[in-house]
Amino acid sequence: MAISIGPSLRGIVYALAASVFIVGAAEARQLTYGSYLPPAHPTSEDGIARFVDIVEDETDGEIEFAFYPSGAAASANTMLSAINDQLIDAGFIVSVYFPTSLPVNMVLSDLSFYNADNAITAAAITDTVLNDCPRCMEEFKNKNVHFLATYATPPYQAMCKGDMSDGFEPAGLRMRVPGSEVGRWVSQIGGVPVNIPNSEAYEAMERGQLDCVIGAVSWLDSLSLAEVVDSVVTLPMGGFQGGSLFNISQQVWEGLDDDTQGIMQDAALQALASTVYAYTAEEKTARDKAKSEGIRFVDVSEDMAERRDAFMESQIEQSAKTARERGVENPDAIVQAFLDNLEAWRGRIEGQDLSEQEYYALLKKHLLSADGQ
Repeated sequence: MAISIGPSLRGIVYALAASVFIVGAAEARQLTYGSYLPPAHPTSEDGIARFVDIVEDETDGEIEFAFYPSGAAASANTMLSAINDQLIDAGFIVSVYFPTSLPVNMVLSDLSFYNADNAITAAAITDTVLNDCPRCMEEFKNKNVHFLATYATPPYQAMCKGDMSDGFEPAGLRMRVPGSEVGRWVSQIGGVPVNIPNSEAYEAMERGQLDCVIGAVSWLDSLSLAEVVDSVVTLPMGGFQGGSLFNISQQVWEGLDDDTQGIMQDAALQALASTVYAYTAEEKTARDKAKSEGIRFVDVSEDMAERRDAFMESQIEQSAKTARERGVENPDAIVQAFLDNLEAWRGRIEGQDLSEQEYYALLKKHLLSADGQ
C-alpha cells in the first residue's frame, strides 16, 4: 500500500522490499532508490523525486520506484556497497565517503573550491564525467553504477556557535568538513576538521561535539541548523560537486531498451536543473530568514580571504598529487578537463538570468547532442 507524503513525492512508497515485478492490469518493474538525506531536502524532494516522477510518467508506469530517504535503505557510508551488492537499484553516492573506492571521481571532488556558482559547476562536473572522463564512468561501472548526472551545492560556508562579534577566529574550532580537501583547508587555518555526514551535523552541534558546520546555508532550514547556529562566516569554503545523485545500477541499465535509457538520461538532466534551482532558492530563503532571526553573517579579514584564494589555486596540483597517491594514472588530464568545462559553462551561463527550463535546455544541448559543443 502506498503511503502518501505530499504531492511533490507522489507515487513514492516507503516499504523496505527487494526489487520485484508487480503484476496487474499491466506489468511494472519496481526499482529501489536510496538516499541518506531527509525527504524534505532538495536532493530528495526536487531531485530524486523529480527524476522518479518523470521516469514513471514517460514509461507509462512500466517502471516504478520505491524511494527510501533518511538512510532507510542505506547510510551515506554504505550506499555504494548497497548498490554494488544489488541490495538497492540506485542511491545518492557521495564520493568523498569513498575515496579509496572511487579515486578517479575523487579528483573532481577535490577541486571543490572552484565552485563559485552551483549551476555552472553542476553542468561542468556532469559534462566531465559523461563526456571527458571515460575512466570516471568505468570506475562507477565497476561498482555496478551507471552515472547519469549529479548536482552541485552553492558554495559552502561555516555555520558556527557564538556571535563572532570580534570576527572569525578559526584556531581550535572543531568544524564538520565534507571531505579531505576542506579538512586540509581547516587544518591550514588552525581549525580541527571532523569528517561526518551532514545528516549527523545537527546532533553533533547540539551535543557540543562541533563548533561549526561547513556546508550550504540552506541547511539552516533543511537540516534545522538554525536552532544551534549563531553565526555564518561568509567566506566560500568549497562545496559539494562529486559522486552521483542520479544513477541506476549497471545491471539494471544494461537490461533496459534504448528508449528507456534515453528517458532516464533526460529525466536526470531535468532533475539536475530542478535540484540546482531549488537549492539556490532555498539558500536565499534560509539566508533571509536567518538574518531576520538574529543570526550574524560575519565577513573575514583580507588576509583570510587571500589565504582562501591561495588554497583554491593549490588544489590544482594537490588534487592530482593526492590522486596519484591513490593509484590514479595521469590525473592531470581529469583536472584539466574539468577546468576546461568549467570555463565553457561559465561562458554559457554567467551573467544570464536563465529560467530552470532554459538551463535544462542548455544541459540537454551540450551534454547529449553530438553537435552541442
